Amino acid sequence: MALLKFNPMAYIKYFALNAPMILAAFTVLASAFNKDLKGVIFMAGAVIIMFIGQFISSSLGRKPPKEIDLAACNMFSSSGWGFEWSSPAPNALFLAYAATYFIASMAFHQNFNWALLGALIVVLTTNAFFRMQLLHCGTGIDLLFGWSFGIIWGIIWYTIMSAIESQHDGTISLTYFGDEGGVNRCKLSKKKFKCKKL
Repeated sequence: MALLKFNPMAYIKYFALNAPMILAAFTVLASAFNKDLKGVIFMAGAVIIMFIGQFISSSLGRKPPKEIDLAACNMFSSSGWGFEWSSPAPNALFLAYAATYFIASMAFHQNFNWALLGALIVVLTTNAFFRMQLLHCGTGIDLLFGWSFGIIWGIIWYTIMSAIESQHDGTISLTYFGDEGGVNRCKLSKKKFKCKKL
């Protein structure tokens, strides 16, 4: 019987490389458990930017380094993005979008989750290190393109969702770290004072 060896670097590498899939699954499952749309809204923005990123990648046509580890760089792509074309870097694009969307929400609602913020920074840097230095999936330019497009889209998508929330006077909650659904909202009208469970 073979024994499993404890190899911390293998676990770190696995988590860092699969972080986009883990984060995507977590947000959707959290929405299901919490009975809200926050994760679905977040993933809708992610699907849009990943589609745009795939289009940009094939349009730019930047080739990855010759030393590329095809098996690892091609984990979630069937279109050529990530192993035939390297820019913008797909993991960097998704993670930069996610980090920006969450950080913008924290800043707007003035409700900082420092543990999540630290985790996002660690995941961004370790993912970039493994994909560039160990697997040779792309270059620094590919990484910067991914981060730039992800940051821009994260701000745009958060702004759109925040505007929709504002139009509904806070009765719907589409972004993270704000007022939670299900809290009592009270109004004072000319005739009576009433609270409504949302």
